[in-house]
Formats: sequence, structure tokens, C-alpha cells
Amino acid sequence: MTAPITCKGNFTTLRYLTGLGASELERTVGFAAGRLASGYLIVALAEDETISPDEFDLKASSRWSKGAVGGKDGVGGQEIETILIRRGQDPSALKQQVCQYFARHPLNRPAKVLPNLRHTPGMLYPDAEALGPGISSGVPQFDLKVLKRFVVVHQQSAA
Repeated sequence: MTAPITCKGNFTTLRYLTGLGASELERTVGFAAGRLASGYLIVALAEDETISPDEFDLKASSRWSKGAVGGKDGVGGQEIETILIRRGQDPSALKQQVCQYFARHPLNRPAKVLPNLRHTPGMLYPDAEALGPGISSGVPQFDLKVLKRFVVVHQQSAA
């Protein structure tokens, strides 16, 4: 068994990552084409870990890079919490519901893709195209602000 990996940052849930190949993951999560060609890990929150509402930020969807709703490739747009407040919704209450969702089913566990090719300055994260090339749909996206333990659920070596 692989030792847990401690990480934070952008994540979705395991259900949106399961069964996808490298190019599908790139489109779904919002990595540039070829970023996962050198291999990657899919990690999920360790079963004995939990995330509380104050430990993550809502980032809407991977449809918008960096969670900037309505922006393009991380430029422009608005934070989802600002949009929710403007609509009269309570982001704190929504975050509490999201935490309950995470605990409801094993496929709802927070999960992320860790490319073997590490981030470098200037590396772009295009808006996601989860349904296919040119179709910007994305998957739910959150930003974990504190380190948590994740376990490897899938490992893909270089092609």
C-alpha cells in the first residue's frame, strides 16, 4: 500500500475522475493537452480525514479556470461566492451541504489529479471541456486551503 500524500489546492470529487484516460482528464479538469502524458496520480481524501466548511473555498466549476465564473482561461469573471451572495444565497450554508455530500458516498470523496509533470511558471490551465473538445461543461471545483491526507486510487505511468 502506498503512503498517504499530503496536499491541498483545487479538487473535485472522485466520481468525475474515475474511469477517464489522460486526455479525458485533461479536458475534464482543465489541464493543457499533453500535460498528463508523462503520467499522473489520482488521489482521494483518506477515509479517516474530513473537510470542514472553513477549510475550502467554492470554485464553481472547472469550466472556468481558477474558478473565475464567466472568465476565459483564468482572466476576468467573478468568484462564485460573490455571485451566490448577489442571488441571496448563503455560501456558508452551501459549504456545509457540500461537506455532507462528501460524506454521503465513496464516489463523493474529494479527489484530485496530480500530474508527474509539475507546475512551472507560465504554465496555462485552460477552461475545462468535460463533455468533449469545444464543449465547456466542467465538473464541480473546490480549493482546499489546508493540507489533508490523500491516498492514491489510480496511478498512470508515462505513455
